[in-house]
Amino acid sequence: MKINGLDPRQVAGLYDRLKAQQKPAAGKTADVPSGDRAEISAAGRELQIYRARLREMSGVRTELVARLQKQVADGTYRPDAYQTAAGIIAERRLDGRV
Repeated sequence: MKINGLDPRQVAGLYDRLKAQQKPAAGKTADVPSGDRAEISAAGRELQIYRARLREMSGVRTELVARLQKQVADGTYRPDAYQTAAGIIAERRLDGRV
């Protein structure tokens, strides 16, 4: 299915790159007074949770891939044309709503 917009993995990658750019160079200390504090907002904590979950996800259903590879290799893979067409139509309808 095609989803227009930002991929959460891209957002996490951009965040990591920005974080790496903001780190002070080796040997340098940040000019932060000792009395300053920073608190992470609820949205920031939620973003951290989502980023951790994204790192755990592979996005690949390995059992399904292995089963389909075996069917193709054995010559027994017979996709249902009706289901394929229905899936394409449903995806197009979703793309039109986004």
